[in-house]
Amino acid sequence: MRRIAVSTGKILLFLAIWAALLAAVTVTAVKGGGEAWYDKIGWRYFAEVGGAGAVVCAFLVMAFVVDKRGPSTLGFPLAAGPSDLVFGTMIGGLIFLVPLGVLLAMGAAKVDVDLSQFDGTALLAGLGFTLFNVVHQELLVRSYMFQELWTKYGAIVATVVTTVIFVAMHTGAIVSGPQGPIAGLNILFASVLLSLAYVRSGALWLPIGIHFGWNGLQGPALQINVTGTDIALGDWRFLSFDGPDLWTGGTLGVEAGLAGLAGPIVGIFLVAVLIRKRRRLD
Repeated sequence: MRRIAVSTGKILLFLAIWAALLAAVTVTAVKGGGEAWYDKIGWRYFAEVGGAGAVVCAFLVMAFVVDKRGPSTLGFPLAAGPSDLVFGTMIGGLIFLVPLGVLLAMGAAKVDVDLSQFDGTALLAGLGFTLFNVVHQELLVRSYMFQELWTKYGAIVATVVTTVIFVAMHTGAIVSGPQGPIAGLNILFASVLLSLAYVRSGALWLPIGIHFGWNGLQGPALQINVTGTDIALGDWRFLSFDGPDLWTGGTLGVEAGLAGLAGPIVGIFLVAVLIRKRRRLD
């Protein structure tokens, strides 16, 4: 019980440091950009970069100051960085194509291209927002919290606990309509996928890449809502969806439809088959 209490206390301290820093970033964005700060690219970048920075600072304080750990335990081996990020991004994009293929095959989606207002700058800016947001989410759930639980209680416990937290982070979308529960199930499978990618690869690069590939293709590139949030900056189109919301996800996006569940499920299979388990976290 004492060990559980210590772990709980350390995780709460990590969250408290992150929350305090994130609050400072958010207040600054609101004061500087006004109520509509989120629609202003400069302040939105400030918030996304600041959010990622907040969780990085909390992680480093806990790892170096509280736990007295070395850099090799952080989950970012430099040698694996480029290859894991690229491979992960490819996996993330590939598995998002799976539900799109299902929807196209059943006639619930159709190719409907309109690039008259395509803007490369908007695409790159959107991908930048997405990358920092993904780093924020992954480090919040799968850095200090996952590592504390993994090293002391095993990968299964770490996956279960952090998956509950990851799903809770998306409560707003889950309770927003009839498609919400399906979105929640998709998020649950996605968390299992990302946790498996971390455990198998021994590094956070791979889950960050997978998450970025999925969200980046879905939102900034294809202009599809990501769990109910419009993270795209442009106004072009590759696909239109006119099938039942049960399959397409409706306004919440593909993640909230039954077809969307195929993505993370295929991803779990790919990671289990393709990624050879590396050295366990120290």
